Amino acid sequence: MYPLCINHAGWILPRKILTGSIGRIAGFGQAGSAVIPFMTGALASRFGIKPLQPLLVAMMGLMTALWEIIPNHAKRRD
Repeated sequence: MYPLCINHAGWILPRKILTGSIGRIAGFGQAGSAVIPFMTGALASRFGIKPLQPLLVAMMGLMTALWEIIPNHAKRRD
């Protein structure tokens, strides 16, 4: 999702705010990459490994939904 967001931001955002926006996207990407393993470990330590499969299916469904809502063709705004 991260490369997709960076590429899409390059097409839809004006050039004057693009650099700051890419920094924010990178920050959210790093935070997300830390939260999901922590959440998985917390669930596994509390309930065992049974909730891990539904968590994986939910994450894949969320990523698929996010992939579908991003438009295919965007025009650059300058």
